[in-house]
Amino acid sequence: MLARLFLFAALMITEVLIMNLVQAMHISKNYFWLEIFIDAGTVAVVVVLITRYLLRTGRLTPRMNLRRESMQLQAGVFAFGIEALLMLIFPLFTFTTHHQLIILLDGILFASLTLLVVHYYLATGSNENPQVPTVKAQKSALKVFLLVCYLFCLSLFLLFLINMTQQQKQIHITQLIDQEQQQLSLIKENLTHQVYDATLDTLILARQVNLQNVLINQPEALSELTTDYINLSEIKPSYEQIRFINHEGLERLRINQDYQGQLVVTEDKLQDKSNRYYFTDAFHLNPGEIYISPMDLNIEKGRIELPFKPIVRTATPVSDSLGNKQGIVIINLNASELLKQLKLSAKTSIGEMMLLNQDGYWISGREQDAAWAFMFPEFKNRTMEKYYPGVWKTISANKNGFLKTPDGYFVFETVETSQPLLALNSSGQKQQHPVWKLVTLVRPEIIAADLSDVSPPLGLFFIMVTLVTGIGALMYYRVQHNNIKAQQKIHHLAHHDPLTGLCNRRLFSQVLELELARTKRHKGSLALVYLDLDNFKSINDVYSHSAGDYVLEQFSERLKLILRESDTLARLGGDEFAAILPIPGTKEHLEVIAQRIIHTFKEPMIFNEQSLNVGISIGIAIHYNGQPMESLLHEADQAMYEAKKAGGNGYRFDR
Repeated sequence: MLARLFLFAALMITEVLIMNLVQAMHISKNYFWLEIFIDAGTVAVVVVLITRYLLRTGRLTPRMNLRRESMQLQAGVFAFGIEALLMLIFPLFTFTTHHQLIILLDGILFASLTLLVVHYYLATGSNENPQVPTVKAQKSALKVFLLVCYLFCLSLFLLFLINMTQQQKQIHITQLIDQEQQQLSLIKENLTHQVYDATLDTLILARQVNLQNVLINQPEALSELTTDYINLSEIKPSYEQIRFINHEGLERLRINQDYQGQLVVTEDKLQDKSNRYYFTDAFHLNPGEIYISPMDLNIEKGRIELPFKPIVRTATPVSDSLGNKQGIVIINLNASELLKQLKLSAKTSIGEMMLLNQDGYWISGREQDAAWAFMFPEFKNRTMEKYYPGVWKTISANKNGFLKTPDGYFVFETVETSQPLLALNSSGQKQQHPVWKLVTLVRPEIIAADLSDVSPPLGLFFIMVTLVTGIGALMYYRVQHNNIKAQQKIHHLAHHDPLTGLCNRRLFSQVLELELARTKRHKGSLALVYLDLDNFKSINDVYSHSAGDYVLEQFSERLKLILRESDTLARLGGDEFAAILPIPGTKEHLEVIAQRIIHTFKEPMIFNEQSLNVGISIGIAIHYNGQPMESLLHEADQAMYEAKKAGGNGYRFDR
């Protein structure tokens, strides 16, 4: 018991230490098989050393017919297989517990399973029984052993393929995520670059000489400023509107961009924008600061313009020579081109491309039900949080990354329109500018479709390996079965009489020694019967040795019918036989057995139509407590000679 506890503790501590050591090596997950080999190989060596120590100190005893070297080797092989199995199973499960607890659990499982194998398979059995198992028993044991080994190895191979598939899947997913993140990064740079260009143009317009001349009502200044705005509008067709709005919120100059080209809005069609959020927000800034509006739909005369026209506005205050703010310059950047480029880029993406504002509303994506929902009061609840609960919380809290959900992988990037403007911020104050979220949803079926080409070949490979190894195991079984039969035959010839099939003198002595030990241990009884044929030599001389062999065969068969299955009958040589009778009963019982034997041999034996009569002399010795084997043999032999001296065909007891 103490040896088992010592083995369990040693195995568990060894496994925990080795696992921590392997973890400290930081082996790449791509080489998970190397980590398994190092861990399993190391613990296998340690198990061999521990088993060797326990064998040398006598704390473990190999099972019958298993040498110490074989036990050490098998213990190492089993330990290697068990640890490899555990290390292939653990990665298939997701654990939320602490990493050290997982290592401890692995150590306990490894130590328990290895101890069970060593205790119940390698170290059980008794060396007291010298008899070799029958061919049937060895055949059954071989079948079970090969079947278990075959299934165990197949399980290891299957788990290895599953882990390899999982590893390849994870690598594939990582590559897809990296690809999508690079794609989103390029789109982000394009979006910020176009907004940045518009802000630079806005600052330039605010500092124009012609605009300053308009502020002091210089003749022809408005006409020259109009020409400047038209020229810029021609160069930048994405500028939907370029306007100058005075400090009262009234449009003084407005250039529209439409399908016919640049259009100067007449004075009677200029509008009051004093109540629009972009005017109030921009006018409150300091000169030189930039206002960037959220992306929304253009509104004309109080209504959303159709078809939808997404707009981003860049504006900055305009001041006169005395530093007094006189209005704002504002550019309406038509974001339709931005969204077109976004959808064009989405064609190279494997996921669903989306653009959302900082409140989680769709700007691009879900055009059928949720795009621009924030512009319509009745659809204000159509946010990402509604369709994908919990996702927006993570996306809004991080600048970039990815998130795994049941719907797939959300890969996201943050578009900060203020980032390029930090160098242009003359006031040094941090301004709030729109933030957009670029998101790609890679659905599970897309990932599964990319990996679908790998599964059939791996399945076919596993089936082929199963068949090939199964045929190999079957052939190995047949070879080993023939070896067992040959060994059993050799053993039988070495321990049995070739003529009668009874035990020979060598095996008889071993069985008698075992029975004497059992009698001593259980305080039982034992009788030894010596039998010798009378006038057997004359049969050989008169009727030939073939007749003598026939008599010996018939003699052994008749004795088998009289004796019990628990009794051991042996031919010691020539016409001399002996029988071991455990728990024989009383002396009267032994007399009945002796009389039955004598009576049986009164019937003649027929050989080649000739009647052969033989007699038998029987000597019976009853074992007494403490009597050695040599003394018991001598007593039975002497009793047999007494019976023969009395004329034969009778029996005598040793006392």
